[in-house]
Amino acid sequence: METATHTAEKKAHVSASRFMRLFSWLHWRTFLASTRKTRRESPLLIFVLSGFVTSYLIFGFWMFKSGLKFIYKVPLIGNLLADRVLFLIFAFFFVMLIVSNVIIGYATLFKNRESEWFLSLPIRHRDVYRWKFVEALVVSSWALIFLSAPMLTAYGVVHKVPWYFYIQVALGYLPFVIIPAVLGSWLIILLVRALSRPWVKIVLISATLIGVTTLIVSIKPVTEADATATQESLLFPKLMKGTRLATNELLPSSWLAEAVGKWRDGLWQQGLFYFLLLLSYALMGLLVSFAIAGRLYYGSWTAALNSKAAKQQRIAEGKRLQTRQRSLLNWTETRLRSFSPPTVALIFKDIRIFWRDPAQWSQFMIFFGLLTIYVINLRNVVFEFKSAYWETLISYLNLSASALTLSTLTTRFVYPMFSLEGRRIWILGLSPIGLQKVVLQKFWMSFIVSALITLVLMIASSLMLRQDWPRVVYFAGAIILMSAALSGLSAGLGALFPNFKEDNPSKIVSSFGGTLCLVVSFVYNTLFVAMLAVPDILRIKSPEFTLPPWVTISGAIMLSLLVAIFPMSLALRRVKSLEM
Repeated sequence: METATHTAEKKAHVSASRFMRLFSWLHWRTFLASTRKTRRESPLLIFVLSGFVTSYLIFGFWMFKSGLKFIYKVPLIGNLLADRVLFLIFAFFFVMLIVSNVIIGYATLFKNRESEWFLSLPIRHRDVYRWKFVEALVVSSWALIFLSAPMLTAYGVVHKVPWYFYIQVALGYLPFVIIPAVLGSWLIILLVRALSRPWVKIVLISATLIGVTTLIVSIKPVTEADATATQESLLFPKLMKGTRLATNELLPSSWLAEAVGKWRDGLWQQGLFYFLLLLSYALMGLLVSFAIAGRLYYGSWTAALNSKAAKQQRIAEGKRLQTRQRSLLNWTETRLRSFSPPTVALIFKDIRIFWRDPAQWSQFMIFFGLLTIYVINLRNVVFEFKSAYWETLISYLNLSASALTLSTLTTRFVYPMFSLEGRRIWILGLSPIGLQKVVLQKFWMSFIVSALITLVLMIASSLMLRQDWPRVVYFAGAIILMSAALSGLSAGLGALFPNFKEDNPSKIVSSFGGTLCLVVSFVYNTLFVAMLAVPDILRIKSPEFTLPPWVTISGAIMLSLLVAIFPMSLALRRVKSLEM
């Protein structure tokens, strides 16, 4: 009996290994084929993207290197402050990896057509879970590793570490990204089972609203009198106390920070201890996840389907009995349909698709939560500066933060909209409305929604910083102009680089076109804010040399029109050829 069981387990292990190797090879070959196709059909775009990526690596290295040197020049506390910054950065990475794995993992495990196909085949559910876990891990982690590469390179150059330091850090990243992936997968399976019950959703939404309200009430603004009364000698201990959570010995991020610090100082044995600590927890997490969570995966998947089927049955029963009340969305659609029925139908179709996808609206809620925290914390900024230079600089830094928010919003939610039409895009192409109007509808919808969101953010943050109304109106106009430019960029590139085979928005954004959209939007934000900020800063800092505001405003308007119109014109020409 034991021999038969051992033989069955061995065969299952071999089949699982073959399954993982097969699909790893398949995805690798697909990636190479798509890369060759892009290189053959769009060599200029590859050159431009390579240039942007190289520029980011160089500029990021220079920026982090300059920042580290500045921190180390702080008398007495420079070394301690730099170490604490390292702990904070890795703690931030750890939290963001958990959130990213939860969102991407849900779309990969429960909202993916490939997963449904796998579960219909004679394949063990645990093997399907393992493959999708690895897929979500790669998609959610590669961008963070790439973005942090210049920081760790600059960190090593500043400390003049040996060459093998970078190999040690690279090896340390492997178990570090696995631990949040494991935690994220556990959260997904538990939340899916819990959210299949309607009352759980109400409890979670209520708890979120109570938490946000408590946060708003509990955070008290720092007045100028309080800031003046506080002795400078007490500021640094307060800063260290406020960031003590990032150094908690139970956090994996603190283990990686300790390992990097030990390897930096040449204490490779102490660094090896923290690396092995990370590795042991990562391997243990994988073992538990594959053994237990893999068994619970199919139950959670069927619970999600049962919840969806029960909801559809209730809706159908209500229609049959004619007792279903009309929702606010249906009422609004009915009132607006007289203006342009095809456009209104497309708009509300996109709204319904967005609302029915938890991976989409959950990211939107997280996005708004971060914005709320940002605006609330602006109350702690003492803006009664004696220097007009700092007042102007902080105003434009606030504009930069709003612009970064806008670029993230448009890239994440607008760029995949055209691709999410899926393989049924030909129906829209054959319809009287045509694909060109579909692209224009995506642009106008994106512009109106993003402009409203960022306009409220811009006005609220400017009032928090106690700016006068002419300045508030000036920045509000700037953010509306940026909303038009970034909406045109995202909608245009989304139609130029569609991926109708993929139904996961996170994977669509992680593609070639999504990366290009993100990079171009960051470059545009930098140039736009610089055009508006440089004349004001020069006028305050060097009165003998000023630049007329109309020059930079005209340049910013021309740049925005170029960024909005050029991708949209190319996209309209592209979809016209698709219709033919």
